[in-house]
Amino acid sequence: MVGCGSQRSLRVCGWILLLGAISAPPSAHGSTANDLFDLSIEELVNLEVTSVSRKAERLADTTSAVYVITQDDIQRHGIRSIPEALRLAPGLSVQQIDANKWAIGARGFSGRFANKLLVLMDGRALYTPSFSGVFWDVQSTLIEEIDRIEVIRGPGSTVWGSNAVNGVINIITRSSNAVDGGSIIGGLDPEGARFAAGRYGGELGDKSTYRGFVQYQEGVDNQLQDGSDANDNWDLFRASLRTDTVVSDAELAVVVEGYTGTMGLTQASFSPVPPFQSAVPGEDDVRGGFLLTQWTVPHSETSKSSGQISIDYSDRESLLYSEERTTFNVEVRHQRVVGGHELIFGGGARLNQFNLGGSDTVVFTQEIDENFIVNAFLQDDIALVDDALSLTLGVKLENNDLSPRDIEVMPTARLSWKPAEAHTAWAAITRAVRTPAIADLASMVRDIGAPLPPGDPNNPFPVPLRQGTLGNPDFESEVNVAFEVGMRGQWTKALSYDVALYAMEYERLRTLVPADVLCLPAGVSALADPFCVVAASSVVSQLAFSNDSDGYVRGGELELNWQVQERWRLRGAISYANERLDTSFPAVPIAATGPKWQANFRSEWTPLDSLSVAAWLRYVDEIPYQDIDDYWQANVHVRWQYQEGWVVALGVRNLLDDATDEYQSEFGDVVPTQIERSAYLNVRYSF
Repeated sequence: MVGCGSQRSLRVCGWILLLGAISAPPSAHGSTANDLFDLSIEELVNLEVTSVSRKAERLADTTSAVYVITQDDIQRHGIRSIPEALRLAPGLSVQQIDANKWAIGARGFSGRFANKLLVLMDGRALYTPSFSGVFWDVQSTLIEEIDRIEVIRGPGSTVWGSNAVNGVINIITRSSNAVDGGSIIGGLDPEGARFAAGRYGGELGDKSTYRGFVQYQEGVDNQLQDGSDANDNWDLFRASLRTDTVVSDAELAVVVEGYTGTMGLTQASFSPVPPFQSAVPGEDDVRGGFLLTQWTVPHSETSKSSGQISIDYSDRESLLYSEERTTFNVEVRHQRVVGGHELIFGGGARLNQFNLGGSDTVVFTQEIDENFIVNAFLQDDIALVDDALSLTLGVKLENNDLSPRDIEVMPTARLSWKPAEAHTAWAAITRAVRTPAIADLASMVRDIGAPLPPGDPNNPFPVPLRQGTLGNPDFESEVNVAFEVGMRGQWTKALSYDVALYAMEYERLRTLVPADVLCLPAGVSALADPFCVVAASSVVSQLAFSNDSDGYVRGGELELNWQVQERWRLRGAISYANERLDTSFPAVPIAATGPKWQANFRSEWTPLDSLSVAAWLRYVDEIPYQDIDDYWQANVHVRWQYQEGWVVALGVRNLLDDATDEYQSEFGDVVPTQIERSAYLNVRYSF
């Protein structure tokens, strides 16, 4: 943390005072808290969540570290993107790389290609199996469509399967019967970024509703560290249609959605002349869409079935590689209460079909055009003492043809105890796995950092030395065994708390080991023919993926919510994650990392029924692996409903600094970019 001695620290301390000043209301004006806030403190604790065990349960009763980002949170802070909304959740590391790329992780192991965080939208996986991560630039549904975002810190593998190792994010959109009528939404900032959207919904007969939207967004350039444009401007068009039908208590939802756009960047590329690396402007062409069908069929008061079928298509053309992927997915679940047991069981299958293309930098060494996954799970919630003590036992079995193991076993045991009506303590132990990606098994990347020039102490060759990675067809799944304890509840009707502590032990983590040295452009091994260096323009030291590291992450998260007055709420959270990797020479760990300490302070004030003011202060600790200093960020958002149907909002992001270094892509493919301060105006008209 910082004191108030330096000029920069004075700005931080001044912002803390401002946060309190603009939030301290002179009087309550006589309205009730429920009139002013969508959710009171008591209602926040009792929010219904579904992502922990695939059934509806109170947040207060869950046996996981869960945080819910509501639509009210999103509107109060003027949030226009999903990654920005995720910054509200304690325990998540959310850093911006450039205007359209993000590094997001939970409880350590952050990075642009973070591979231990499972992200879903309405239960539909957004995880990309070619490199085990999420392309956040295209996960941008109309923000008003989101009902809530459920964030699980810690493994969720027993319910969601492999890759839910450190956390699960489930973005849940609104039913089409939630909003009737239409709205037109637009916004801009002085630098030229803008967005426009329209949506409309209504009834289709007595038992069906519909809603559709179109949205266009543009982002503008940030700056490189030398002050030049980062060429990271972007644009994206998206359209969607959803219908919901209820027939004899059975529910059916169908969503079809598509997008197209371009994502700019400045790429670090090898150059044959000094300094042997150049900044090359480029862009990714992106397009895709999906069809999702979900259903729920009640059989009795104690039994129901549900499931979903989805087809996803994505196509990305970039300077590094191209990927065209179609994913077919089906899942079914059944829930039944039998005596003191509540059983949930089901299974699913997923087929990914790929068409991958490489470049001078990325080469795929084996043609993998399909990936098939099948799974089954069983979970039993056992009431040991009514309304006081319960035990959850569960296991998921999964077969993934990218994994060398036939069956991945992911069990969990969770205990919940209510020492008092308003307090719940819980403990859990879970085994989770991260299955190999195509990049782990069958890729060759020629540049994962700046090349070393001739004469460098670490370069024994007379030509530039580049570093690259090589896939390993025998790469195995990474394993996490997580031990968690937590407690949540209400001290008073105006004050709630949520605390979680954890120790996560890892085995078979991904590392790099020396494999070969290639002379380019011939591609000859210098180990087999040392004289190939004479005719080479550069050499590449190839490091193969291996599973030669163990380690742990230990830490905790604390969140407090305080309803100071009917019109004023304060929220605070602090999290700590200490990562340690144990790797034997000559293996080198490559796990991307996040900050140890993070803090989040929010003030939400409604001085008038038509006016709300939100202030948000974040602290992010240094990231030595990334050579990123610690920093504070501050946002302010003012929202005014000045007459029926019209809402106007003004805000400023990154108020404390002109530009901030937040993160660098861990493989050095994006030139380091500073995220600039921005101001904006948003307008919405509803009819």
